[in-house]
Amino acid sequence: MAETIYHEGKVYLPKKVRAKLELVDGDVLYIEVLSRGVARLTVVRSRQASDRVLERLEKPPDLGKLKGKLSREKIYEDIT
Repeated sequence: MAETIYHEGKVYLPKKVRAKLELVDGDVLYIEVLSRGVARLTVVRSRQASDRVLERLEKPPDLGKLKGKLSREKIYEDIT
């Protein structure tokens, strides 16, 4: 846990936090406000994200197989 200051519209991350998160140039920080005064910070690695997408396209996950036949009517029966 670390403490920082909000100053002139900016939040500065302490050096120890940046080091622990292993931030590099190009990383995107996603901030989700959970409630008043509470937020979650997630690091999205821009380079790693595109690599993961390409890897998924080359080797899609095995999601299993359908049992039986699935008709077009069955798929769209609840759409009105």
